Amino acid sequence: MVALLVVLTVLCCIGVDLALKRREKAAAEARLVREPAALFPSQTAQELPGGLFVHSGHTWAKLDSSGAVQVGLDGFAQGILGRVDRFELPPDGATVRQGEPAFAALQSGKRIEFVSPVDGVVCAVNERINADPAAARKEPYGKGWAFAIRPSNLSRNLTKLRIGAEASAWLEKEVRSFTEFLTLYRAVPAEVGVTLPDGGIHAEGVMETMDGEILQIAIRKYFR
Repeated sequence: MVALLVVLTVLCCIGVDLALKRREKAAAEARLVREPAALFPSQTAQELPGGLFVHSGHTWAKLDSSGAVQVGLDGFAQGILGRVDRFELPPDGATVRQGEPAFAALQSGKRIEFVSPVDGVVCAVNERINADPAAARKEPYGKGWAFAIRPSNLSRNLTKLRIGAEASAWLEKEVRSFTEFLTLYRAVPAEVGVTLPDGGIHAEGVMETMDGEILQIAIRKYFR
């Protein structure tokens, strides 16, 4: 009888311990699903100006009064990218295609390509983003434009882009997806960002520390 009570007590303790561990794991995972502003303090995902179209590769397109389309990186891309050495921009007169690589960020020996949101011919290049990349990062939808295009298939291209509330909701979803992506690779601390005191992840500039396979996976998943 005594032996049975001991066994039951041990089993009870094991059950309580497992329950506590499950609760702690659930709480930790919940903390990782944070608001976008907490993940990207300087540039939240929802701050989209009116009239801005967003591509699934995290580039944006904005039609100006001359009929040209300005192109740049959205706040999500600028946020996780962090500091860059310089941007490799297309030459004036180059032909670009929607969804195909058009420009790149060079960062500590790495080259991260970004796609064009629309078809057309490059008609202007913003070299100032290389003269003052910090300003471009702080104002991704203003000073952060990369180049301008004379569009060739604008009506068709726009049907594949998001705008307004749809774009904002999608960007917020992308932020949460990226948080889950970092959580999946959290076993490699040097590559998944800085852990906050409450267990969340500070994702801003995280790609500065990414390299190798995890970098390539992130590029394929978020910048294509």
